[in-house]
Amino acid sequence: MKNHTLLYGISLSLLLFPSCLKDIDLEPISRTIDETFTVQNSIRKVQSFYRFYENTVLEVGTASPFSWDLAFESAGPDNRVLIGWASSSTVIKSGTSNFDEITQAMILDLIENSDDWTFDDPSYINTMDSVSLRNWENGEIYIQSRGVENDNYYAIQFVSKTDNSYTVKYASAQSLDIINEVTINRSTGFNYVYFSYAINGTLTVEPLQRDWDIMCSPYLGWWETSTPGEYAPYIQSGIMINNEYGVRIARVFDPGVTYEEIDISDTIDYEFTDMKGAIGSNWKILGSVGSENLYTMDPDKKYILKKYDYETDREMYFKLQIIDYKLNGEDHHPTIEFKYLGSN
Repeated sequence: MKNHTLLYGISLSLLLFPSCLKDIDLEPISRTIDETFTVQNSIRKVQSFYRFYENTVLEVGTASPFSWDLAFESAGPDNRVLIGWASSSTVIKSGTSNFDEITQAMILDLIENSDDWTFDDPSYINTMDSVSLRNWENGEIYIQSRGVENDNYYAIQFVSKTDNSYTVKYASAQSLDIINEVTINRSTGFNYVYFSYAINGTLTVEPLQRDWDIMCSPYLGWWETSTPGEYAPYIQSGIMINNEYGVRIARVFDPGVTYEEIDISDTIDYEFTDMKGAIGSNWKILGSVGSENLYTMDPDKKYILKKYDYETDREMYFKLQIIDYKLNGEDHHPTIEFKYLGSN
């Protein structure tokens, strides 16, 4: 898995830009905010999905981060299988393709003595070398930690796939003699089909791929340690884009360009990326020692979002930035300022 630097601190103070002065008292006038929305569910506890319209942003779905264990690529052309990144799930290769050789003692040894456990950072899952299960087709059994307190460890083996389905065997570490086999069918309307060991079946996590643009969620990512160039896993939360359905982001990180100055003409000056974590969590900065704020928002992080709207058959452009992180005094509720710039 690639190591990437993610600046998380997330935070923010609502920025006030003096724009003009009153003629008489010379007091600064705070800027006018075009539109904002605040994420109502904690992005540490809930996965929330949003869709941008010209004059509003609507929540179109929510899910529990712990409700799913595997995600199977569905509408896309590839065969990605993701582990539960929202619950900080990890996996390790067992070294065997025979379930008879999987024992509780083996699993305990891997837990206590191996540093080879890997995870999926959703920011980079559109690059195959950042996916933990990229070699799942060779039949080797993996041991998965689900990131939950009870019934946490499972042995999983990917048996086969067709153009329309995946077949998987799995067993709980608590009852390795009970091996389940299940077939997961693709669905053309969803980016991924999600599977839960707890219900022995699939469940809906994401809305239809055409119905959402961004997702706010917890996830396990990389944190740069005090040693430059060295990284460690870190539980964080942030914003992922629906890159599978064509959402793209241009990052305007130039401190010399204010949010107010960004308009439709700027869409040709910046490069748009399909990286799922193009927004991610780098818009927050750890609050200072003694500060009342866990994070402060980075005023230099502005974004241009491009999306295809199937209802109008056009490309729509929005500018946005995160301006606050509290709701009723509680952290982990970003307020996002946005403005529709135009379309083509």
